[in-house]
Amino acid sequence: MKKSRIVYPLALLLASVLSCNKTPVEQPPAEGGISGETAAGDSIVIARNRESAFTLVRSGMPGNASGLASFLKDRTGIRFSLSDPYSEPVDYEILVGATSRPESAAALQELGGVPGYIVRVSGKKLVVNGSDETWIALGLHAFASRLLSTKDCLRGENLSLPKDFVLKETDSDPQMIARLLLKNYKFSLYIKPVLNCSPIDDMYVAQGAAGDGKYFYLVMRDSKDTKAVVCKYDIATGLKVAQSEQFNGGHCNDMTFDTAGGRVIVAHGMSEGKILTPLDGESLKVLPNINIPVGSGAITYSPKRNGYAISQGGSTFYVTDSSFKVLLDKDRTDNFGYTSQGMGSDESFVYFPQSPVSGKTDNILVVYDWDGKFITTLSVPSTVESESMFYTAGKYYINFYAGSKVGAQLYELQPVHYYTY
Repeated sequence: MKKSRIVYPLALLLASVLSCNKTPVEQPPAEGGISGETAAGDSIVIARNRESAFTLVRSGMPGNASGLASFLKDRTGIRFSLSDPYSEPVDYEILVGATSRPESAAALQELGGVPGYIVRVSGKKLVVNGSDETWIALGLHAFASRLLSTKDCLRGENLSLPKDFVLKETDSDPQMIARLLLKNYKFSLYIKPVLNCSPIDDMYVAQGAAGDGKYFYLVMRDSKDTKAVVCKYDIATGLKVAQSEQFNGGHCNDMTFDTAGGRVIVAHGMSEGKILTPLDGESLKVLPNINIPVGSGAITYSPKRNGYAISQGGSTFYVTDSSFKVLLDKDRTDNFGYTSQGMGSDESFVYFPQSPVSGKTDNILVVYDWDGKFITTLSVPSTVESESMFYTAGKYYINFYAGSKVGAQLYELQPVHYYTY
């Protein structure tokens, strides 16, 4: 897959504000091994002459720490064993992730609750932490890249860092699946339950779902495709706050949220593919239907483009402007033997959830870019029928239909990547 450059307009990147240019003053080895500090006291010496005073302490998930240990072994010749996160503290430690040490918690607090990572020297510790394992991995990528590109901290097999060394990145709009795809990093998808939208009278079939940053919207229809309602949930609490009146949305095959217009837009799909039903996002008032020039069983809105991507039957790919004028018309090239459902997007890619048929043990996301080029497929670990997916408030979500007695089950879709070397 061709790598592309992604721009994070909301990202704060503070890349080692004080570089590794300080030349450490060599400290004579203390009895029993190398000291962790220079004589001048302005740097910590992690490795010198294939010796180290440091212990590598992992979090409960050892993957990232193992990757860092491999990097250090290759670059310094020292094999660091991984200590338990609740092991007895020692003076000189490399802390990776959520250890029991106060330095790990303090570093995480520096992120201010915004997704991101931090790599810093804190006293006699080198601390690597982040808002989740994937962010920690990105911090380790940045740390390794910094060391290998400057050659100032890492001289041959000797590694020292100034005591004010820090790398930090935060981003409230991380678009993490896109970020990982664009960097060509391997990752897995996991699902975490968010909420259940129970049947409403005889409207029990879960279909499209969307979000506007503050609220989730889920559409439920009856089995005859004659009536439907949209339910509105608070993202922060998961509580239902409103429900629309009944309307005829056909099959209600998919749904998206038009942030510029403040509208929920339901794609009828099936034989009514050229009909959309909008609802006012605040009041959930049903607005007059919109007729569009192409068939739509799947729809997603791009705030950056103020336009839509549309597909139907797993075979078409359209991009339109805000008035649904077609700007791009391409055929889909994927055919993986799953059932095509709705679609979702971030500003780099469009994602098509497809549900399993007999013999399949997962759902998949089929990924295209906004130019209609197929990119890859991603496995979603569930055999329940997916219906729709979307990105909002910095996270990805996928909606499942769990049967007539359960209705809709909304899950967060979490990409997990570990640093390897």
